[in-house]
Amino acid sequence: MSSKRNVRSTDTTDAQKANSTPRFEQPLSDDQIWTMLQTAVNSTRIIPIVEGDWKSSTRSYESREDAACALIFDLSFYADYRFSQVRRLFKQTAMRDVFTDTEISDIVEEAYILQDGRSYPTFT
Repeated sequence: MSSKRNVRSTDTTDAQKANSTPRFEQPLSDDQIWTMLQTAVNSTRIIPIVEGDWKSSTRSYESREDAACALIFDLSFYADYRFSQVRRLFKQTAMRDVFTDTEISDIVEEAYILQDGRSYPTFT
């Protein structure tokens, strides 16, 4: 994957700056995100990818790269599309060697655009 932008902020995309939408009141911690992923309704799809066993996911992926991309989409959604947090979380998984930091950032940006900036609600 090549970089889609010349200048990249660590935690926002150009689309986020232009189309600001309500986000989390406070960012979720890494631990909160891992807990949410483990208890999510679709955890049987996500957790095998986190563990590197993407073939046993409940969703069929054609390649390891497709599964890693799906994981980055999920992490992005929970991390409110913060590049630095998504990269950090992804590097804690067994899929960590699939993409470079730049590729991860490109996928996070793509996720933001495709999800139209939607985020999970704030839990109080």
